[in-house]
Amino acid sequence: MYQWHVNSTTDRTLPPLLLLHGWMGSYQDYIEIIERLKPDFYCVAIDLPGHGQTQVINNDDRGYDFVTTARGIIELLDSLKIDRTSIAGYSFGGRLALYLALEFPDRFDRVMLESTSPGLATAADRQARIDRDRQIIDRLNNSDLTSFVRDWYRQTIFTGIDREPNFSELIKRRINSNRSLNLAKSLQHAGLGMQPYLGDRLKEHRQPISLIVGELDLKFVQIGRDLARTCPAIDLQIVPNCSHNIHFQQPQTWIDIFLDSDQDRKSPS
Repeated sequence: MYQWHVNSTTDRTLPPLLLLHGWMGSYQDYIEIIERLKPDFYCVAIDLPGHGQTQVINNDDRGYDFVTTARGIIELLDSLKIDRTSIAGYSFGGRLALYLALEFPDRFDRVMLESTSPGLATAADRQARIDRDRQIIDRLNNSDLTSFVRDWYRQTIFTGIDREPNFSELIKRRINSNRSLNLAKSLQHAGLGMQPYLGDRLKEHRQPISLIVGELDLKFVQIGRDLARTCPAIDLQIVPNCSHNIHFQQPQTWIDIFLDSDQDRKSPS
């Protein structure tokens, strides 16, 4: 169903790490992370369906579906002969990473979620989100991508991101690596209102999951605190002076948390 675009490092003898970008992103979002981690990890970053250079075969809209995408990622790992891997996901990619960790726990050693939620608990909340996403889809289909992307980063969850010195490069990357039609299909079939609610399963999950949120992203700080209170597996860290996109704003902090948490997991109790 997919022709995946995969960017990976070369040393397959190292422990694997799968990186999943957020909505409107691409594998390029993790280039700096990969460059710093490649001495210690076999890094694999992919373009998710609707993004970058990954293609959904025969333009079959089922390929944009949330659960179908997750199963496609497992098939990709099989084709790469990766039986077990660490996984890190941001926002939309984090929701996929969480689903994968819960649905296929034997496949993932280490799970790191960034600015991620388990979905929406009620049918009413999911329908409200679907209705909101339809408005976003209409805007995508009826305006130029440049203005859409600039407006997207004016949301309060991204507080302060426009002051980053390479913010203009991020905007260019979003515009150059995506098409409005494909982004709309991704949102239509894999948006927050379309995914299964994972909160109840997460409460019963026992394998450690690291969750990081930026302190300026008040929405996800609250989501993170709620999860940490109700889900024993969640290890929450709030990153100072940062909003939604931590790996962009503070890549070394992201790496430090990932490596420290990995060591904590390996240390005897």
